[in-house]
Amino acid sequence: MPSGYFALRRAAAIILLIFATPWVHATQANTKSTAAAPLVIKALGKGTFTLNGPWQFHTGDDLAWASPTFDSSNWEQLSADRPWGKQGHAQLTGFAWYRCSVTLIQGAGEPQESSLLVPGIRDSYEIYWNGALIGHNGKLPPRPVWYISQPVQTFDLGQIQHGVLAVRVWKAPLLSDDSGDVGGFDAAPLIGNPEAIANAKAAYEFQWLRSRQLHFGANLLCAAIAFLSFLLWLRTPNRWILFWTAGFAIAQPATLLLVNAHIEWPYSLAMAALQLLDAVQDISLWFLLLWLLSLREDCGIYRITQILAYLYAISETLDGALVAMSWNPQWTGVTQVFDAVLTVFLLLFEAFPLVLVGYALFQRKQFDSARWLVAILAFLDEMLLFFSDTVKQGRQFTGWSIADKIDSPFFFLDGNGISLSTLGGTLLLAAIVYVVYASVREDQHRQDALEREKMELLHESDRMRHHAEHDGLTGLWNHRVIVERLSEEMIRARRDGTPLSVILADIDHFKNVNDTFGHLAGDLVLKEIGTVLSHTLRPYDCVGRYGGEEFLMIVPNCGMESALLRAEQLRVAVQSAHIMEGETLVQVTASFGVASDFPPHYEAETVIRVADAALYRAKSCGRNCVVLAEMNTLVCDS
Repeated sequence: MPSGYFALRRAAAIILLIFATPWVHATQANTKSTAAAPLVIKALGKGTFTLNGPWQFHTGDDLAWASPTFDSSNWEQLSADRPWGKQGHAQLTGFAWYRCSVTLIQGAGEPQESSLLVPGIRDSYEIYWNGALIGHNGKLPPRPVWYISQPVQTFDLGQIQHGVLAVRVWKAPLLSDDSGDVGGFDAAPLIGNPEAIANAKAAYEFQWLRSRQLHFGANLLCAAIAFLSFLLWLRTPNRWILFWTAGFAIAQPATLLLVNAHIEWPYSLAMAALQLLDAVQDISLWFLLLWLLSLREDCGIYRITQILAYLYAISETLDGALVAMSWNPQWTGVTQVFDAVLTVFLLLFEAFPLVLVGYALFQRKQFDSARWLVAILAFLDEMLLFFSDTVKQGRQFTGWSIADKIDSPFFFLDGNGISLSTLGGTLLLAAIVYVVYASVREDQHRQDALEREKMELLHESDRMRHHAEHDGLTGLWNHRVIVERLSEEMIRARRDGTPLSVILADIDHFKNVNDTFGHLAGDLVLKEIGTVLSHTLRPYDCVGRYGGEEFLMIVPNCGMESALLRAEQLRVAVQSAHIMEGETLVQVTASFGVASDFPPHYEAETVIRVADAALYRAKSCGRNCVVLAEMNTLVCDS
């Protein structure tokens, strides 16, 4: 070989060695970087540290993965500031694990204890520290208890200076309205001493409450509206518009209570309750629109609304049951198919308010400005809801993000985010409440007017009946009524076996009174004598003007001797009456005929005839006296 050839080979080897050395070092560096390098945290006692990453991430489930000796260097690396669904695992369901190696270096005089804060994981999870389970939130399958809205959780790590933190997370199977973007951490966990973690937790909760204060206030107002509407409906059950107002207003605060109060209900029960609350709100809106848009009189549309309401309630109940069943892996495929079928029907149900508003406009219903406002807001709100839900149902296939933009805050008010859907729903509720209570007030005014008219009619009826039953001059019962009352008392006396007496009185020389003082004075005498007789008798005795100057008195539970005594008292009272006609004193007397202990077969007319015969004998005896008919005894007093 020529010497130049060896020189060339030697030069090439040198060049290759020069370039190969950095490549080997780079390869070795990359190999080392795949290992689970620990996060070294110094001076932890001064505050908290965000465990953003890198975290080792792997799908599947094996409790051995919690062990600090397990090698996870070949696992995928993820950060904890975003859900895993937005980091390439949007379709992941079931179990997944996070692992992070942590080294804690506390300075002199700093607390040796450490704690962990997990801001939020939407799914059930368990926390392992150096292979030991230190806490969990919710129970993992097959029968999980799941918080609808997860609270901030804290866990004690103890005094261990170095360890491996492992998080075991369960994500439910994807259903029609799940985009798959969620899963795992919503925000990175924090580590620190117990006092700092407690302060961080309080800060998180305060910030969360501050950002929800307007939301809580609105829901509290909705609850008050629902409670007031329901109470008013209980007072007037025929006003169903108040019942539907209560149903429309109560759904949102009830959902808030179920979602944010962390009531430890079984997941199936919680989901069923949520679905039913949605159905209650939507169905209540349907019937409110029937009332407020004057569609209730249309029997066809009213019947269709009733049928759809029943179907909607059943569908939502089934949908809640399907979501609960989806936690059991063996039912995942079946529930996904049936959920997709039910979703089509639920979207159609959500579009029904648009049909009602459109039908009202097609019928050219005449509304006032407030009802027009309700119709417009209902159309816009339901159109926004229908569009948003339609996009949500398909976004796991399309990747559309417009539904999230609709639900995202439209503007902020003192830290409280107001979304477009929230604003539309609030305006719709305000308009409905205004129109409903204005309608109730108008109905109440009309009802009050009808009540007043009814009372006036009753008063007029009573007045006419009084005129028909009473003498127009004396105010006593007239001839017809007093005779009818005598017949009734005679029947009662025979039935009960009690005594009954009848007294017939006649004013003496009444014609002379008319001739001497005039007919007006005669009328005055009749009126005053009628008053004297009424006041002298017992409250349950009866007196009526029999005719002319004659008065018929019925004295129940009164035998012969008592009747004579009562008649004598009446005679004295008439004789003692001082009747003034202007400056003139007019005094009169009266004669009395008493019928008592008469045979049971006597009729009212017969008894009156017997009493009248006694009265005639009293007149013949010299007047101003009492005569007993049965005994034909004359009792005369001058």
